[in-house]
Amino acid sequence: MIDREGATSAVILRFTAGKPVEFPAEFVKEIGEKAGLTILHHKDRVMKLFPVASDNIYLLRIEISDLSRNFLKQLNYAFNDAKLSDIIFTTGVCLRGEKCYYECYFVPDQLVVSLDELEDSLKMIDGVSRVVLRKVE
Repeated sequence: MIDREGATSAVILRFTAGKPVEFPAEFVKEIGEKAGLTILHHKDRVMKLFPVASDNIYLLRIEISDLSRNFLKQLNYAFNDAKLSDIIFTTGVCLRGEKCYYECYFVPDQLVVSLDELEDSLKMIDGVSRVVLRKVE
């Protein structure tokens, strides 16, 4: 039985390589969605699960020289132009000073531009060396 007295509930899930993870029926019922976007944050070894109504979700990964205030400002302009405002998850990280990444996951239905146009606009931001835009499988 799930403890519902406070703000959160918790259960231990068992991980067995090659086997699916089973969620408690009470959690599935309360979430009310049929799918979940699962994200593993490599640096912290933290896994996050986001219930989603659509499985048409895209990853946007931008490799940059520096996670600067100017980059974030230019990124914001590009997102505003594309009407990308409903982002499921976002993170920015610099790995050992070698490479910096900005990543986010989103449903593309909200965009007023094509995915190619979004990608092209992001490639024009100063400091961007690579843009990956692909559907999550």
